[in-house]
Amino acid sequence: MIPTLRALSAALPLSLALLSPAQAGQLTDAAAAVEAAVAAGDFNAWQAANARLLATAWAQPGLQFNRLLRTSTLAAGYGNYEVRPDSVYARGTPIYVYAEPEGYGFGDLGGGRMEIAFDIDLRVMDPTGAVLLEVPNFMALAYQTWGPAREFVANMTVDMAQAPAGDYRLEFTFRDRHGGQSASFTTDITLQ
Repeated sequence: MIPTLRALSAALPLSLALLSPAQAGQLTDAAAAVEAAVAAGDFNAWQAANARLLATAWAQPGLQFNRLLRTSTLAAGYGNYEVRPDSVYARGTPIYVYAEPEGYGFGDLGGGRMEIAFDIDLRVMDPTGAVLLEVPNFMALAYQTWGPAREFVANMTVDMAQAPAGDYRLEFTFRDRHGGQSASFTTDITLQ
C-alpha cells in the first residue's frame, strides 16, 4: 500500500462535504472508485480512477482563474513570472497581464491530441465603468497537448501608448472554444 494514496483517500470525504449535493454525488462516486483502488493496492486501477476523479472535479466550478497578476515582463511559463510592484505605468510602457485559467474544456484533435483554446476580448473603461474602447477578439490562444493539461498560462500585452494620462480599468473576457463557457476579470492601472 502506498501511504500517500491512503492519505488522499482519507482527505476526500472532508473536501466532498463542502460541495452541493449534485456535485458531491458525482465526485463521491469518483472518489469511491479511488478509495476502492487504494484498498485493493491496485496502482493501475488507482491511476485510472484518479484521472476520472480529476476530470470530474475539474469541470464542476466552470471556467475560473487561479492567478491574475500584472507582471513586469511576459511570463516565461506557468508559475514563472515576476510580479509588477504597482499599477502605475509611464505612457508607452507595455502592460503585461498574467492569467491562469482553470476549469476549461478540451478539444479532441484525434490520435490522443487535445487542444486548449480561448478567444479573448478586451474592454478599456474609466474608473466609473464607462466603456472607452472595446476590442473583440483582442487575442486568440491555442495550445495542443497529449492529454488534459491542467496548467495553462495566458500572457496578455496591452499597448496604451496613445491613451491620455489617467486611471483605467482593463476587462479581459475569456471565451473557451471547447468548453462553451466564458469568464471575465478586471485589473486597474494608472497611466502617467
